[in-house]
Amino acid sequence: MKRVLAILPLLVLSFSCDSGQKGGPRTRPAPQVAVQDVKREDIEVRRSYLVTLLPGEQAGVLSRTSGYVQQILVDRGDQISKGDRLALVDNQEIDAQQRQAAAQVELAEASLNNAKDQAKRLGDLVSKELVAPADVDNAETAVKVGEAQLKAAQAALSASKTRSSWSEIVAPFDGYIITRGVDVGALVGPQGPVLFQVGTNKTVKAVATIPQADIAKIAVGLAGELKIEGTQESFEGVVSRFAPALDEKTRTLAVELSFDNPEGRLKPGMYGRVSLVIDELKDALVVPPRAVVRRGEVGSIFVVKDGKAVEVMVGLGRTLPDARVEVISGLNDGDTMITLGRDLVRDGQDVRTVSETDLRR
Repeated sequence: MKRVLAILPLLVLSFSCDSGQKGGPRTRPAPQVAVQDVKREDIEVRRSYLVTLLPGEQAGVLSRTSGYVQQILVDRGDQISKGDRLALVDNQEIDAQQRQAAAQVELAEASLNNAKDQAKRLGDLVSKELVAPADVDNAETAVKVGEAQLKAAQAALSASKTRSSWSEIVAPFDGYIITRGVDVGALVGPQGPVLFQVGTNKTVKAVATIPQADIAKIAVGLAGELKIEGTQESFEGVVSRFAPALDEKTRTLAVELSFDNPEGRLKPGMYGRVSLVIDELKDALVVPPRAVVRRGEVGSIFVVKDGKAVEVMVGLGRTLPDARVEVISGLNDGDTMITLGRDLVRDGQDVRTVSETDLRR
């Protein structure tokens, strides 16, 4: 019994050594990576800017004459046409001025007729040497003065009639009433208050503030795409004008875009984002940000060659708004680069390539 117990440890040791020799050392499988073929392409570099929509035209309507509001004829939201009456202002004082101007015209006409009659009588007498020629000259001068006074009185009457028409507040253009600022009985005049804010919505505009780095390609006629917050719709417009100088405080350029709005779906006051093409890259190589480790103007990318990961050094250009990185040297059209799993590999290591979908599972 003692001999059997002594042999057992030797048998266990022998079995363990035999098992190790048959199985050999265990090896790790090659890591899985997602890859993408490098391809040159033309790229539009787009950037979006927050905007608020404004009426295509907007104006505050004031009264050109001082007086009290007698009647309000329109209100918020009403559609208007150019020349429509919006309100009436008390014009009693203007009417009195007009009557006075008319009386001045009658007085000037009477004075002129009298001067003409006087000049004619003296003209008949001078031929008979009954009056001095100087008297005739004075009479003719009086006629000219009377004619001038009549013209002045007629001009004053015409101006008075024009001022009388100012008691009717009319629409400056086709559009709609945005707000009404006064009630009946309010005292209004050329200095205010504003009776109505009016605007148009057949076209709307938006002003984007563009940073200095993005203004190189901004030009009148440049297409812009508008997306309104909370909707899936997009609207096409164009740059209509922009300031000739940047704002010194913000270093941005104010750029105005116009959008046709025949169905009225765009409402002034809405906000969204305008997308503009700020640059174009021709025949460019770009890579996703996760594929490259950037160190200033250079970086490293892993490509797959003959089933192995090969680290290559590349020269880098700009980072695009969608975070992709431009490669300007070190990478060739048609190379297979690792886009996911680069942290799992080292230079020269065997890899297994799979789709990004499979790798993300």
